[in-house]
Amino acid sequence: QEENAPVTITLTRGACFGFCPVYRVSIRETGGVVYVGEQFVNVRGEQRAQIAPEALQALVARFDEIGFDNLQDEYRAPVTDHPTYTITLERNGRVKTVTDYAGINAGMPRAVRDLEDEIDRVANTARWVLRDGQPVRERPEH
Repeated sequence: QEENAPVTITLTRGACFGFCPVYRVSIRETGGVVYVGEQFVNVRGEQRAQIAPEALQALVARFDEIGFDNLQDEYRAPVTDHPTYTITLERNGRVKTVTDYAGINAGMPRAVRDLEDEIDRVANTARWVLRDGQPVRERPEH
């Protein structure tokens, strides 16, 4: 594995019936982070940041530890009003996406949920998603 082989990790968090934050964040092999906030987030629109490439390498290693490439493409429980989360790993020209819709109830390994949180932690999305450390509840003004 060369140091900066092309890799992109993307996490999307979708809408639910309540106040779920809706945003997408991608991290590239250079450590570049791109966030796009949509609703129930403190910062809407695009933000860019930089993380240490080593942090990304460690994150990619987690994908391999949990056998991400061998997971099902989606885990959907037969329930409503839950947010849809997706994780996409693009690496060496291969793209693998896992969709999590209340996935724990559909046999999804808990490690996938942990990985979603880890992507947020590494990208530090909280600085854009939360307001003073708290979830954003108000509906956006139009």
